[in-house]
Amino acid sequence: MACCNPCRAQDGIVKETLNRAGAVLSAPARINSGSALWLAGISAGGLLIYSADGQIRNAFKKNRSAANDNTSRVLEKFGNGGYEMGFLGVYGGLGYLFKKPELSRTAVLAFESFAAANIAGTLLKCAAGRYRPYAGRGKGSFRPFKLKTCNTSFPSGHTTSAFSIASVFSARSESRAVSVAAYSMAAGTALQRIYADKHWSSEVFAAAALGTVVGRWIVSKERGQAKPSALLLPVYTPGYAGAAAVFNF
Repeated sequence: MACCNPCRAQDGIVKETLNRAGAVLSAPARINSGSALWLAGISAGGLLIYSADGQIRNAFKKNRSAANDNTSRVLEKFGNGGYEMGFLGVYGGLGYLFKKPELSRTAVLAFESFAAANIAGTLLKCAAGRYRPYAGRGKGSFRPFKLKTCNTSFPSGHTTSAFSIASVFSARSESRAVSVAAYSMAAGTALQRIYADKHWSSEVFAAAALGTVVGRWIVSKERGQAKPSALLLPVYTPGYAGAAAVFNF
């Protein structure tokens, strides 16, 4: 019996998502010399923020309040995968119902970005093994390949998710308002992760870079503009484990 169109479409999305994820993970093997400047710049930015991780954490702790706690609970949902998948399902469904294929396609690309970025982010979490702020071990504590909640801090999964989706909506939209709204919500998620003491500031910076790089690359590939090379790479130096983003694919 022939498979129905929705089944074929679903299979196509799964295969496309796996292909995109594979391309993202294998990207470091295709880095070219033109990426060196981006690599140096993002590395420097990450190290600078890392140096201030403790001070930034303390600043957020000093500004805790009932009102901020309530806002934090709302912002957390913007990076929660369950809520994000629900939103993309509704958005894509509305595009199908109202015969707006560009909306449905945006939802599909956002899902692919979410999946690819989070696969890469999960591997980085395992490799880095950085302890979360609330663990009380300080910003320089790492235990690679020991999978416990308290030491899977780098990079922030919520922030990766939020920026992977926001970057697709921004790149696919011709409206500045949509771009501002998408990135504002993603930035709110990043700030919430620091406020909730779940992540260090350098981790949300790395996660924002990862989500944005992957999302914009997926859209550029859709437009036939993707170039070979890049991704977020782990950077290890004495007392620091972080990442550097290379923006050319």
